[in-house]
This record gives sequence, C-alpha cells and structure tokens, in this order.
Amino acid sequence: MSVAWKIQTVISAFTSACAGGLIMARALVAIMSKGKKNHDDTNADEIASYAFAGLGFYWQFTNKFDTPALLKLLLWPMEIAEFYIRWAVTSD
Repeated sequence: MSVAWKIQTVISAFTSACAGGLIMARALVAIMSKGKKNHDDTNADEIASYAFAGLGFYWQFTNKFDTPALLKLLLWPMEIAEFYIRWAVTSD
C-alpha cells in the first residue's frame, strides 16, 4: 500500500506541476504583453509552461515531495488530516 501512496504522490506532483506551470506561463504572457495579447494568439505560454512545470516537478522531487519547513508550521493541521486519511484508508 505504501508503494501505491508513493506512486500517487508522484502522479499528483506531476499534475500540479503541469497546471502550475501553465498558470504561471499565461500570467507571465499577460504581464509582459500588458494585456494586449491573449494567450490563444501565441504558443509562448505553452512552451514556457513546460519549462516551469519541469522546474516545479524537479523542485518537488529534490525535496522528496515534502512540505518546506516554513509552510509546515502553517499547514500542520492539514498534514495531520492527511496522515489520518492515509491511516484510515490503509488500516483495514
């Protein structure tokens, strides 16, 4: 079961890296064009999103998919909830 959780962690990290990269790239295109160009007019946002997604996934991978220390202090209730959910699902 722990292997399944680890695989799901990698899949979720990849998915969120792709989504976050696209959001960041589209925002960057909007900022750089000062709202004159739509993201549908250019492929620059898709190309940049791959780079941002790769960097985001690499950062998560090198941190072993763990929350940074400062965010752990703020998000400890959610980490406890995640631990409980994992325990409840796997303790049959």
